[in-house]
Amino acid sequence: EAALNLRVQILQKITRDGEWKKVGDVMSPLVTLDKDEKKIACEKVVLELSLGATGMITQALAGERESVVQANTSARNSTIRYYVGIFLAIAFFGGFLVKSWWEDRVFERDTRRLLAYYKNVIPGSLSDGDLHNARYLVYKYRNKKEKLWKNLEKKYGAPVLHEHEWAEHDASKDEANEDEENLDDTTAKGETSDAEEEL
Repeated sequence: EAALNLRVQILQKITRDGEWKKVGDVMSPLVTLDKDEKKIACEKVVLELSLGATGMITQALAGERESVVQANTSARNSTIRYYVGIFLAIAFFGGFLVKSWWEDRVFERDTRRLLAYYKNVIPGSLSDGDLHNARYLVYKYRNKKEKLWKNLEKKYGAPVLHEHEWAEHDASKDEANEDEENLDDTTAKGETSDAEEEL
């Protein structure tokens, strides 16, 4: 309502002591006409004043002259685009951070896996406990780890287990060894008892 009722009149003095004279007609700068010749209030407009070579003021209205509804819609869309852009930037760079974190985690896991393999398969060798060599091999085979594991299995004749699986593997190995020892012990006891019976 206030925009529709706003009127502007430009005045100018030709001489210092002269009278104020109207320049142009009375303007309604925040009013525009739609297709049906209906008056619509504008959100904003720029009044440009310039002084000609003869000293006369000229005036012009500049701007998109959007209606208040259009301006609100544009502002809302601009805000939505701004926050969507921020979200996409966070997702893009956050994706790189997550990828980097995951690659570091996998690298450290595979390094521990290789060190556990050396410790259990070839204990006491130069590779056992050599962190730098293990990191180098894991880095060298970073895109073809299956090839590394197969080469190790082929070279040393033992499967490459994950770090946590070695404890289970050692426990089952110890149980098998105990069973073998128990069989030997019972056989030896049985032989001695037979020998005692013969005496």
